[in-house]
Amino acid sequence: MDRATQRSKGFAFVTYASIEEAEKAREGMNAKFLDGWVIFVDPAKPKEYRPPPQPESQQSSEFGFRTNKTIGWCGN
Repeated sequence: MDRATQRSKGFAFVTYASIEEAEKAREGMNAKFLDGWVIFVDPAKPKEYRPPPQPESQQSSEFGFRTNKTIGWCGN
């Protein structure tokens, strides 16, 4: 549930006791309407490896202040 909108995020994870039960549920529910939405049922996949993000180099000014690249300068 999305905290801001109180709406469903649109996904769920379901566990079945056997592969056969999971396949039967997939065949019965994939591409069907549910509460006005078409739902798609796909098996979960292992999370793919992604290298960790590289830290951005922190540049200091001659006064010891670091720059913040997320905030731009607005001046006349």
